[in-house]
Amino acid sequence: MKQIITSILIGLMSLMSISIMAQSPESTSVDLNHKGATSNHVIFIVRHAEKNAGKNPSLSAQGQLRALRLATVLSATSLQKVYTTDYNRTRETAKQVAQDQHLELSVYDPQHMANFAQQLLTEQGNILVVGHSNTSTDLVEKLGAKQQIPIDDASEFDRLYIVTLNANKQIVSTVLLRY
Repeated sequence: MKQIITSILIGLMSLMSISIMAQSPESTSVDLNHKGATSNHVIFIVRHAEKNAGKNPSLSAQGQLRALRLATVLSATSLQKVYTTDYNRTRETAKQVAQDQHLELSVYDPQHMANFAQQLLTEQGNILVVGHSNTSTDLVEKLGAKQQIPIDDASEFDRLYIVTLNANKQIVSTVLLRY
């Protein structure tokens, strides 16, 4: 059952990506079902899941469920790297994805988003970045996408950006899904 749901989600993401890219004649599609078979570079960007109160809090029970959902959504996509900030909530959001993909978490500094965006452009393969309400949309924009609607800090934890770059590191598509 889990594999069927995952296949459906990935298929929907591929269809959405293809339909959006069809509007641009120079765009190419990304086949997220076929691990590592594309020359495109895909960066998945999410905000951390729901958190408890306090300084450097862990995920709430709802946040833990959302982190598992993220791992399920990305389970059919081979990732080369998983980045988080150095906070409990971002590391915990990415933990299951990284474990499932046999990857270590890599830490980035959210105070230097322009540098981090440039670093991502030099990397290969599919990458997950887990950030915050004030860094996720900023990173999408710094990678070259149009201006994004700000994330509601109090209640919005379900955005999944899929930023696809071509071999020249130019954006082919930016898709926003909810998970």
